[in-house]
Amino acid sequence: MKDLLSLNGKVALVAGASKEMGGAVARMLAEHGADVAVAARSADKLARVAEEIRALGRRSAAIAADLTQVDQIGSTIERTVRELGGLDILVNVLGGGAGSTAWALRMTERMWDDVFTLNVKAPMFLSVAAAKMMKERGGGSIVNISTSAATGAAPRLTNYGAAKAGLEQLTETLAAEWGRFRIRVNVVVSGNIYTANLRSILRPDIEQQLIDRTPLGRIGEPEDIAAAVLYFVSPAASWVTGAKLVVDGGLGNIRPFEMK
Repeated sequence: MKDLLSLNGKVALVAGASKEMGGAVARMLAEHGADVAVAARSADKLARVAEEIRALGRRSAAIAADLTQVDQIGSTIERTVRELGGLDILVNVLGGGAGSTAWALRMTERMWDDVFTLNVKAPMFLSVAAAKMMKERGGGSIVNISTSAATGAAPRLTNYGAAKAGLEQLTETLAAEWGRFRIRVNVVVSGNIYTANLRSILRPDIEQQLIDRTPLGRIGEPEDIAAAVLYFVSPAASWVTGAKLVVDGGLGNIRPFEMK
C-alpha cells in the first residue's frame, strides 16, 4: 500500500527554521523521508536543527541568511539545490510582528514596512525563486504559515493582521497561476502555539482562560503545525492547492461562554 505521507526522495527548504515552529516543521519533514535545508538569520540555532535532521538519517544544509533581503534569496535556493540535489518543497515559516506592532494611531511607516517585508515580501520572492526550480523538476509544493489575525479585527496588530491577510491572498493567487506547472501552494493558519513568544506573555490565569475557551482543551504545540504542513506537502494532498487549513484546536472566533 502506498504511503501517502512519504517524502522519500524529496528535498525541502524550511525558511525560518531557527525557532521552535520552524524547527518542528523541518524535523517532521525529515522524519518522513525528506532531505531538508534550513534557513534563517541565526547560524548557531540552524546548526542544531541541521544536526537533528542528520541524526534522523537525512541530509541537511544550514544556510544563514537574511531572507528579508531579496538578494540573499537566490543564493539560498541555489545552495539548497547544489548541496541537496534539487528542491521539491518550500515552507515559509518566517514571519511575525518583529517587535513592530502598535495601536494604529501610533503606527510608523517603518513599523508597517518591516512587518510587510517579513510576512509578505520575503515569502513572495522565496516562492518565486523556488517555483522556478520546481517548474524544471515537474512540480512541487509550497506552504505558507498564517494566523487568525488575518481574518478578523486585530487591535494593536494592524500591520501584522493586514500582512497575513495579504499572505493568504498571495497563496491563492500563486496557486492559480502555478497549477499548470504542478506546483501546489497552500496555507496553514496557526492558532495559539506554545512557543517562546507566547510563553513570554501568558500569565497563568490568562493561559487557563485560553485553554478553557478552546474546544479541544489545550494550547497547540509546534508539532501540530508541522503535521498540517506534512499533509499539504505529501502525496495525500496531491489534488489540493489554494487551500487554507486552520489549526487552532477549534477556537476560531468563538465568543467566551460557560459550559454547564
